[in-house]
Amino acid sequence: MKPQTALWPHLLSGLILLVLLAGCAAPATPLPPTATEIPPSPTQLPPTATFTPLPTETPVPTETLTPTPIPTETLTPTPTETATATLPPPTPSGEDAIYIYYMLLDNGGPVGCGDTAIKVNTGLWRTGDVAQDTATALKRLFASHYKDMGNLYNALYASNIKVDTVSFKAFDGIISIRLSGTYGRTDDRCDNSRSRAQVWSTIRQFSDVKTIDILLNGNLLGDILANDH
Repeated sequence: MKPQTALWPHLLSGLILLVLLAGCAAPATPLPPTATEIPPSPTQLPPTATFTPLPTETPVPTETLTPTPIPTETLTPTPTETATATLPPPTPSGEDAIYIYYMLLDNGGPVGCGDTAIKVNTGLWRTGDVAQDTATALKRLFASHYKDMGNLYNALYASNIKVDTVSFKAFDGIISIRLSGTYGRTDDRCDNSRSRAQVWSTIRQFSDVKTIDILLNGNLLGDILANDH
């Protein structure tokens, strides 16, 4: 029995030691509250991030103002195109133009019965080719069958004459003209000399012409128009 009683002091001291250890370990339980204080600090961060993105997106309406100048592009081309299209072509004058001749009657001139041959601008440009320009002038003269041309008189109104060929020799100034058709005589005895003045004046407007050789149906036109009747 003595050996069992000797164990009790040891058991008792062990229990006391356990109690002391439990008492010392008990204060460790307040540690969790310290960990719970850490989360409040990150919860304050989101409010600062919510203010910056919104103002940067507001300048978008300025982009809608730039397309407005587009209507100005449709206004500029149209006036220039219509203005140039309505401009008349230039009219030749002086030695650049081709002329034909009609008669101014009863003014005391040297032709016919006191008449004068007056040049009329055809509005056609000279090419510089005497034969070609002479043919153009005569064709225009013979094409008119009106008796009166404004205040001028056309003694060839009853004629039907066609220009067949025109040749010009520049070295001696001879122009050769071949015509076909009919010369229409009128009741006015002065029209032969008036017709001659119209034809010869139309040819002599070209200063390089020195001599005129002109036939109508193989006959000298000068002879046909030589005598008034």
